[in-house]
Amino acid sequence: MELRHLRSLLTLAREGNFTRAARRLRIAQPALSQQIRSLERELGVLLVARTNRTSGLTEAGARLVARAEGILLSVQDATQEMRTHAGVEGGSVRIGCALQTLVEGRLPSLLASFRQHHPRTRIVLREVHTRQVLELLRRGEVDLGLLHLGRVGTTVVGMRAAGPTISLARLQTEPVVLVVGPAHRLAGRASVELEELREETFVSFRAGATVRKMLLLATRRAGFAPRIGFSTPNMGTVRAFVSAGLGVALVPRSALEVPSPPLKAVAITSPRMERVVTLARNAARYEPPPVKELRRLLSDALRSSTTRSG
Repeated sequence: MELRHLRSLLTLAREGNFTRAARRLRIAQPALSQQIRSLERELGVLLVARTNRTSGLTEAGARLVARAEGILLSVQDATQEMRTHAGVEGGSVRIGCALQTLVEGRLPSLLASFRQHHPRTRIVLREVHTRQVLELLRRGEVDLGLLHLGRVGTTVVGMRAAGPTISLARLQTEPVVLVVGPAHRLAGRASVELEELREETFVSFRAGATVRKMLLLATRRAGFAPRIGFSTPNMGTVRAFVSAGLGVALVPRSALEVPSPPLKAVAITSPRMERVVTLARNAARYEPPPVKELRRLLSDALRSSTTRSG
C-alpha cells in the first residue's frame, strides 16, 4: 500500500467520479483506475462500486478512506515539522474565510503586514461559508479559519458543524441588524421586532450561510416562514438589492462600515441576534511557526479592535 494509492482513493471519494478525480490528481484516468484496482487486489476487497457515470465507496472503502485521511494528515504534519527542524523557511499559510465584511475591511492590511515579515511564505485565501471552513480545517486543506457563529437569544448557531478536534477562539461579537432601502416604510424607525417583518421580502445569503440559519431560526420561533425573494453568496449584492427596494435583509452591523449604496440600519430588539467572529484551527494538527504567528497576529488585532469599539 503506497501513499499515492491512498491519495487517489481519497480524491476519488471526494470527487465521486473517476474523470474529475483524475483531473484533480493531474494523472490520466486509466492510471487512476489502475491504482485503485491495484489497491483492491492487494487488500483483497472491493473498495469502489463502479457504475457508468459515478463511483461510490463500498463499506470497506469508506472505512479505508477514514483511515487514509488520518494517515495522510499525519504524513503532512511530519513533513512540516521536519522542515521546521531543518530551518527551512517559506511554505504557505492557507486561510479559509467566511467573513466577507472582514475581507472588505481589515484583513487585507493584516495579511500585508504579515507578508512584510514573511516574504517567502505564500498566503492562500479561500472564501467559503462557515460549514465549509470547518470541513476544510478537518480535512487539512486550510490551516486557519475565520468564520462566524451566530447567537439568536441564548441559542448558538453553527457550533454543531465543528468537530472534536476544532479549536474555536471568540474574537468579537457584533449585533445583526435589519437593513432597508431609504424609501422603505421602516427607514425612519430606530428599532423593530422580527414579528413586524412577516410580510416583507428578504434578500438572503445562500443556504448554509450562518446569517441565513439565524434568520430561519428566529422567524420559526416568531411563528412564520420568511419570504426569501433573492438568495446570493455576495454581501455587495445584498446591499445593492436592498438599497434598490427589492427587499430587506439581516446583516452584521460591520456590513455598513464599507462604502455601499444608500441603506438604513434598524436595530432588532426581539429576538436579540449577534454574530460571533471566531478564529478556528485544527488542534490535532502540527502548527508551523508562520501559521502560529499569523494566528496570533489575527487574534491580537481583531480582539484589540473589539476593545476599542466597546
